[in-house]
Amino acid sequence: MDWIDLRSDTVTLPTPKMRAAMAEAEVGDDVYGEDPTINKLEEMSASITGKEAGLFVASGTMGNLAAILSHCGRGDEAILGHLSHTFLYEAGGASALGGVSPHLITNQPDGTLKLDEIESAVRPDDPHFPISRLVVLENTHNRCGGVALTVEYTKAVAELAHRYGLKLHLDGARIFNAAAVLGVDAVDLAAPTDSITFCLSKGLGAPVGSVLCGTSEFIAIARRMRKQLGGGMRQAGVLAAAGIIALETMITRLPEDHERAYSLAQGLAQIR
Repeated sequence: MDWIDLRSDTVTLPTPKMRAAMAEAEVGDDVYGEDPTINKLEEMSASITGKEAGLFVASGTMGNLAAILSHCGRGDEAILGHLSHTFLYEAGGASALGGVSPHLITNQPDGTLKLDEIESAVRPDDPHFPISRLVVLENTHNRCGGVALTVEYTKAVAELAHRYGLKLHLDGARIFNAAAVLGVDAVDLAAPTDSITFCLSKGLGAPVGSVLCGTSEFIAIARRMRKQLGGGMRQAGVLAAAGIIALETMITRLPEDHERAYSLAQGLAQIR
């Protein structure tokens, strides 16, 4: 019997075109900035998210952690949802490795955080308190049923965060799914943010990797953080090659996944 594995989009396999690209990839030492395939992927990623620069990382968890450590110092605080992937499923890395405290507020069923609760979570200037540095959102939101956050909501959170001098990081592991279902471009969803990660190895089908994007200055800091986390890679163009194919060929196919998921849900709903 043939099995279709529906546990997660993380079990997707690379396409034959990805495998061929990996075998033929031009490579160099990425720690020295000399891997042309890595450089191309990072440039493509920055362009597709509307940011100045990109950084290839081994995983979304590494990307989110590098972002938090780049935005925050030890003893600082990040505001995020109680159902966020960063809080639940990333091994407490920001606290363990960066000394960054999570300030949890309640995720609503639609994945959002209430604006007034974000505002209330921002610490006043008092030596008794940690310093609020960052707000973290997730789009699509895993534990809230894969819902997508709108451009308008993300803008509202960014405006609030910036008004208080905070940065906004977006865990956009599945940002292209959000863009597809909302009928907008990923660049519009990313535009209000100060940094964004997206995953190559989920619905896009590449075997490994995520990309962190932001300003050139931010990415320079994040590159150092990646090195500290053990993420400095050498001839990693063999991995980036599959990511390039993913960006070129798989984003436009995500609506097919959505149609099949909807059909499956309808069928399952009829089972009594």
